[in-house]
Amino acid sequence: MQEKVKNYIKKHRLINPGEMVVTGVSGGPDSMALLHILKVLSTRMNFSITAAHLNHQIRDEADAEELFVREYCQQWQVPFYSRQLDIKKLAADEKKSLEETGREYRYRFFNDLLNNLGGQRIATAHHQDDVAETVLMHLLRGSGIKGLRGILPVNGSIIRPLLAVDKEQLINYLQANGINYCLDKSNYDPFYMRNRIRHQLIPGLQADFNPRIIQNLNQLADIAREENDAIEYETDQLWDKIIIKNAIDHIILDRQALLG
Repeated sequence: MQEKVKNYIKKHRLINPGEMVVTGVSGGPDSMALLHILKVLSTRMNFSITAAHLNHQIRDEADAEELFVREYCQQWQVPFYSRQLDIKKLAADEKKSLEETGREYRYRFFNDLLNNLGGQRIATAHHQDDVAETVLMHLLRGSGIKGLRGILPVNGSIIRPLLAVDKEQLINYLQANGINYCLDKSNYDPFYMRNRIRHQLIPGLQADFNPRIIQNLNQLADIAREENDAIEYETDQLWDKIIIKNAIDHIILDRQALLG
C-alpha cells in the first residue's frame, strides 16, 4: 500500500522534496490511513506533514473526534492544528447546505494554515471509490467531458495521494496496522445523493452488472482527464489565431479562422 501511494505521488509529482503538506484529518478511516501513510513516506521522500482538523460542531461526537485525532497525532509526533466552527449556524446564515458550508470552511481553514505555516500542499483523503461516486453523480446530473474526470490528482495546491487505492484496501491497511478510526453516521444517511450512490447504486452495479465497476469508472475518469487536457492544450494554441477582441462584456472571434 505505501509503495503504491509512493509511486502515485512520484508519477503525478504531488509532493517535492522539502515541501510541507497540510493533511486534512477528520478521524474517519480514509483520513487516518492517509495520515499514517504520509507520516511513513515523509521520512522516505523527504517532506514534512501537519495535521488539520475542522470541528464542525454538528454531531455530539465532534469534540471526542477532535480529541481522538489530536491524541493520534501526539502518538505519531505529527503537528496538529484544529478549528471549531458552528457550521449549522453558518449554513443557516448563508442559506447554504450543511455539506456545502462544511466543505467551504474546511478548505478555508486548510488554506489559512497553509499560508500561516508556509506550506506548499494540502492533502485530502479522496480515493478510487470517491472518484467512481463522483463520475456517477455527474452522469446522473448531466455532464460533459470535464465532469467525467471525477476527482483530479492535483487541483492547485490540493493533492489526492490516495487515488491510487480503493476503500477496501484502505480498510485492510488500517486493520493490518492496528489503527482505529471514527465513523460518521451522516455518511449513511440516504438523504444525501452521494450516500445513495455509495450504498445503493454502486453495490447494485457490482452485484448485477460488473464487479469491477469502481476500477472501470476510474479508468474512464483517467481517459476523460487526458482527453480534456489535450483539447484544452489545442484550444490554447489556436486561441490567439481566432480572437479579435476580448472585452469585459463580449468577445469577437474571426469567423473564417474559427471555421477553418
